[in-house]
Amino acid sequence: MDITSLIAIVVAVVIIYLFIKFIISPLLRVVFGVILILIIIYLLQKFLGFDPNKILTPFGISFDNINLNWLSAPVDYCLNQIKNLLLPIWKSIPKN
Repeated sequence: MDITSLIAIVVAVVIIYLFIKFIISPLLRVVFGVILILIIIYLLQKFLGFDPNKILTPFGISFDNINLNWLSAPVDYCLNQIKNLLLPIWKSIPKN
């Protein structure tokens, strides 16, 4: 192994590190942020009766024509499975 191949390896590692740090990491943060906001809105709708149409309609934004069942159905299914798993466990815990 000569010095030029060692320099090439170091440069490649630095470029890959910078690519991951400055491009991939912010994209992942954006994607996870959007997913988190959608989950929070879903939970607010399901458990607290939050309706974004009532808040955004005065500004001219309406979600009446948008069907998000393809997004909320899997989340609802997973939440129901978690609830069905935890309820028997919660009932078997001794309480004072």
